[in-house]
Amino acid sequence: MSCDEFLGAIDAYFDDDLSIMDILRVHRHLLSCECCYRVMGSEAALHSLLADDAAGDQPPRSLRRRIIRRVAAQESTGSSRARSKARSRREPFASLPSVVAGRLRQASSSRSRDLRKQEPGGPDTSRS
Repeated sequence: MSCDEFLGAIDAYFDDDLSIMDILRVHRHLLSCECCYRVMGSEAALHSLLADDAAGDQPPRSLRRRIIRRVAAQESTGSSRARSKARSRREPFASLPSVVAGRLRQASSSRSRDLRKQEPGGPDTSRS
């Protein structure tokens, strides 16, 4: 990894957007490049300061009250359109548990047949 590649990867590194291989390349580069090692140290300090500052940010209490009022207003009007949209978003996944269960039963019965074929005294299908 070159210094330019390293500089281009710093943000992704701190955002946990790098692959394991790229993380290893960054670490290997830091072991051999004192300049980039110092840059990483200052970037890490800045990242830590920004994270600490952001952790203290809280939305105003009025925002929570406004959201609760809007949700309550939508629920009280019986917004059927919103309910039908939510229902239509769930419908494609409604049958997912039964599909998965069916596939598991199918795989299990197939595996059982294979095991019975291997057992001594199991069904002889070689004459078919």
